Amino acid sequence: MVAHDCYLFRMKRLAKRLLSILLTIVVVSLIVFLLQEYALGDSASYILSEDAGGSAADIFRDAVSADGSMMERYISFLQAFLSGRWGNTVSGQDIAGTIADRAGATLSLAVLSVLLSVLISVPVSLVSVRPGGFSDRAASFFSVIILSLPSFLISFFLIILFSFLLGILPPAGYVHPSVSVPGWIRTLMLPALSLSLLYAAMIIRIFRKALRENIDKPYARALYAAGASYPEVLMKGAFKPSLPVLYTLIASSFSSAVAGAAVTETVFAFPGLGSLMVTAALSRDAVLSGTLVMLAALAVSSTYMILEFVLFMTDPRSRREA
Repeated sequence: MVAHDCYLFRMKRLAKRLLSILLTIVVVSLIVFLLQEYALGDSASYILSEDAGGSAADIFRDAVSADGSMMERYISFLQAFLSGRWGNTVSGQDIAGTIADRAGATLSLAVLSVLLSVLISVPVSLVSVRPGGFSDRAASFFSVIILSLPSFLISFFLIILFSFLLGILPPAGYVHPSVSVPGWIRTLMLPALSLSLLYAAMIIRIFRKALRENIDKPYARALYAAGASYPEVLMKGAFKPSLPVLYTLIASSFSSAVAGAAVTETVFAFPGLGSLMVTAALSRDAVLSGTLVMLAALAVSSTYMILEFVLFMTDPRSRREA
């Protein structure tokens, strides 16, 4: 009976999360559709030459618009997105193919940046749990400085250090793994390190606070009373109960790397989805920009859906709620 109730609870959670994703896509798609509808004039004046008259702009609008009422056009727009028929860019390239060519680069950058951020932040957080010491002040100084600097400035510092002074990493560009795996890793390192420093600073501030709160809880003090050493208390009484916070921060970092790395990708001339968004904005490509926004919303919603199931499977408090 308990197992059956737990199964029903999981199914309800799944249904709620899927409904929230659907609602997110509908709201974002509606906003994107309205912006595209009202951006046609600007796109026409940008794409067409200055000598083109009003009739040419009208022909352009008729070519990119659909017949019918606004609701019918919105439904057609949503159906086209869900079926993968995303149209062409202003330069005539297939949007689906363009995004597919760049998605792998962005995903590899996101995975590596999150991995580096965890490798940096978790040991630093564990070492600097005790307040007042040198490690605590050093970790606080690092997180404050990194979070205070603009992301492009961090990228420039890394380029100067690793490319111009040390000469060990390329300052920009991207090598596909099918061409050279070592070259692919080398071109990923600088943009991934730039993003990982930002994510690591965020994780240190929040995860270390969770560690400190849990190490003062009664079950941690009970471990002390039972004769456990400080490292054992730290790992069993603070680290394990703080893992849900860490998982949430990892999900937030990953979704940010996928959906919001435009500045970093532009600085490093990295051919990902972020730099593609900048290119679409500069060329006033409303269709490409809208497709990228909707894909970003879908990626973020899906990431947090996966996070919720990970928390449910790993956090005993979530299972007790069932």
